[in-house]
Amino acid sequence: MKKRFLRFLLLFLTILGGDANIRKFHLHLYGSVRGSEGSDLLGRFPRVSKAVCAAACLENARCLAMELCKDDECRITTGQLSPQGSNSTGPTCQLYRLENPCVEGYWDRVQGSCTQNLTRTLPANTCIDCRCLWGLLNLVLSAGESKFTLFNGKNVVCVITMTLTLIGPVFYQWTVIQRRTPRLSGGVNFDLGWNDYRDGFGSVYSDFWMGNEYIHQLTNISGNRHLQIEVIRVNGQQVKVDYLFSTESEEDGYRLHVTNIGGITPSDDPFTSGCLECANLMKFTTSDVDNDNNVTSNCADVSKGGWWHNACQRSNLNGRFGESDYRLGINWNGITDIYSVEMRVRQP
Repeated sequence: MKKRFLRFLLLFLTILGGDANIRKFHLHLYGSVRGSEGSDLLGRFPRVSKAVCAAACLENARCLAMELCKDDECRITTGQLSPQGSNSTGPTCQLYRLENPCVEGYWDRVQGSCTQNLTRTLPANTCIDCRCLWGLLNLVLSAGESKFTLFNGKNVVCVITMTLTLIGPVFYQWTVIQRRTPRLSGGVNFDLGWNDYRDGFGSVYSDFWMGNEYIHQLTNISGNRHLQIEVIRVNGQQVKVDYLFSTESEEDGYRLHVTNIGGITPSDDPFTSGCLECANLMKFTTSDVDNDNNVTSNCADVSKGGWWHNACQRSNLNGRFGESDYRLGINWNGITDIYSVEMRVRQP
């Protein structure tokens, strides 16, 4: 076999998101090997490019390496076979391995940590949020967006943002839980019932609600309690606010808990200021399950969208577009001329 480490390749993979940003995957070319077989092989794809092969690796939480073989066959693997080769009788392939940040052991993309043992059984796509992308996106040089498939088949949108600090750029990984861009995508109906809001609806390629049960898991099991809300008005003005955020289980109506941590004066906060229309500590209300404090009507019926309605609401990012009266549709703190909105969470 040819000498190891003959070449080093930084493979560029373009993922098309909202702005078609370029993401850099650190996959190093180690040289030629016999193609993986057996339990090390996670999947094979005929006649695909390097970029498509890398994308296939990204979508499998166990993938730490890929092989490009004869006739552009792609093989994604656990990366646990020695790059010196194996007893496999498979074709000769070029092995690309994910950069390993661990001093000892291997990078576990699922847990986001180093481990001595990756041979335990892990189903594909066992991630609950976007953090396990960090193993593959070990060094992100530009902020951007990608789409990822979770263990349960649910598709999510992952957004990486950059903040400049005194010690240099800091990158944050966000899991998007709601997005609305109806003027661009044609819109998705948000005037739906309890089960739809519980399970989630829409498409990661347009408008969506990830689902109250998933949001509960994100905030309570995996600790994604930093919520950021970004509202873009029709005139281009951006409103961005941040909270510590969690929701209760379905048994308690997905009750909302939020604490203001930036972006808006507490006394003006439509979530936490204590007004009769403010959302904090409210259960979720939909058109068929009325948990609000309005004694004369169902606030979800009035505004045409499920939300943590009080009596009724000074915020409802799931309401109907096009209403000038904030009580009748989508609004944020009385703002109704909303062009797009996104809610995303990460660990504090």
